[in-house]
Amino acid sequence: MSRPAPTDRLLSLLAEEGIGEAYPEAVHAQVADWLEDPGIDAPDLEDRSEVPFVTVDGPGTRDLDQALYCERRDGGFGVQYAIADASYFAPVGTPLFDEALRRGASYYLPGRAVPMLPRALSEDLVSLGEGVPRRAMVFDMTLDAQGVCTHTKIVRARMRSRHQLTFADVERAQRGETGPVTDPAIAASLRAMKAVGAVRARLADARGVVPYHRKEVRVKLRQGEDAALTAVEVVRNGVEADNAQLSLLCNAQGAEVLQALGKQHAQPIYKVHPPPSEDALASLQARIDAVVRAHDVQDAPWRWHRDRVSLADYVRRLPDTSEHPRLVDAIRRQTIMVNVRSAFADAPGRHHGVGADVYGRFSAPMREVVGVYLHKEMFEALHGHSRPREADEALRQQVIEAANRAKMLQSAVSRAADQRVIDDLFERDLAEPPRARSVHPGTVMGMRRGRVYVRLDAPPLDVKIYCDRLAQPLQADAHGAVVSRGQRPLARLGDAVGVRVVHRDADGRWVLDLERA
Repeated sequence: MSRPAPTDRLLSLLAEEGIGEAYPEAVHAQVADWLEDPGIDAPDLEDRSEVPFVTVDGPGTRDLDQALYCERRDGGFGVQYAIADASYFAPVGTPLFDEALRRGASYYLPGRAVPMLPRALSEDLVSLGEGVPRRAMVFDMTLDAQGVCTHTKIVRARMRSRHQLTFADVERAQRGETGPVTDPAIAASLRAMKAVGAVRARLADARGVVPYHRKEVRVKLRQGEDAALTAVEVVRNGVEADNAQLSLLCNAQGAEVLQALGKQHAQPIYKVHPPPSEDALASLQARIDAVVRAHDVQDAPWRWHRDRVSLADYVRRLPDTSEHPRLVDAIRRQTIMVNVRSAFADAPGRHHGVGADVYGRFSAPMREVVGVYLHKEMFEALHGHSRPREADEALRQQVIEAANRAKMLQSAVSRAADQRVIDDLFERDLAEPPRARSVHPGTVMGMRRGRVYVRLDAPPLDVKIYCDRLAQPLQADAHGAVVSRGQRPLARLGDAVGVRVVHRDADGRWVLDLERA
């Protein structure tokens, strides 16, 4: 019997929600109409074809939502950020919008994507591909020397991207090295982009934004006869961070514009992220105190004095080059765990994670129905063509529900991909006699509710040790700083440990034991 393909379980999770790679005939008919007449010569479009926009994405990206152009302007900066005009092609009440609303978002699996909009749109007609005229929403923003946005103009425009650049391409251009960028205006734009990213990052620091996104784990599909999922840790480079700052800026500015227009003109959707509670922060401080005592590293910068130092500054000052890299990773993880989830909502609220008073999601309209809706609201409000308020309020609730549901489904797919990597690893171990099974090195990253969380070194994924399922149970102390077996301390948060497979329960959970490194 052949083994299921690595992504079969992930596709089945989508199929259970009625999401696949096939679209209704009415959608295909609407796409065919757009291919015949894409509206690129519409008289209401402002012509920005001469602006030397470029897209900046990872290698192989095909659904290009955003293009940018940056310049020095009046002692500060000018930023033009073009976002694909998906709302034009999926107007409310049409099969394309209905399908986008049903799906909620595009879904990303290792080695493939299931797009919200058909590929003929999301990877061609709407995508801001190199050298072709496209429709876009352009944020034209003026920033002062400190990176504060002092003016924003939003227009529906015709534009043309000059290059599809990767992060590595941009790095080379910024260093003045030979590469695809030969136009001096584009090279200057990319240098200005770096400067804008730097000043916006400093503003984020001043607002107390915690610098979490330095690394991420991505599950990829290894091709070939032995196709399997594999997890790799990726360090975010400076270009990616700078590009993200521009996206964050647009999302915050768009939300501010719609909020200022008032309820009589627009019914925005906001992405809201409440700050951690005071109880959660107090527990975190107590845990950090217990951990640094256990490691006997109680001097600065290890200790967190919450009354004197923000959490953002504490995380920023943790010693990356210390002799305790695992401890640094574990403490950073604990600071992440105090966060609550972000969600889409109809009422404005602060987005703690990005330090914005209000925040929307304008930057991914081909991949999120909330982006299609927000673009519609923006253009209607700016041109005085709003639909009846009651109709849009009802639609807004539908979009919010679809967007939040899509977030949960993507999280479930990502967790299932992680689990498949872990299953493949431990199933090989289980085939061996108990004493011959591998001991996998890792780091203790957390302890709570009768579980110890260990991030393996390879693959760099988390596994759970169920303390009460072992012949010799484990116990964590009250602060989650030290785990013991009986009266004997076994490991501290941030310690190197080994993980060995014991067996697999009837419910499918792996029973793993913890060993000293």
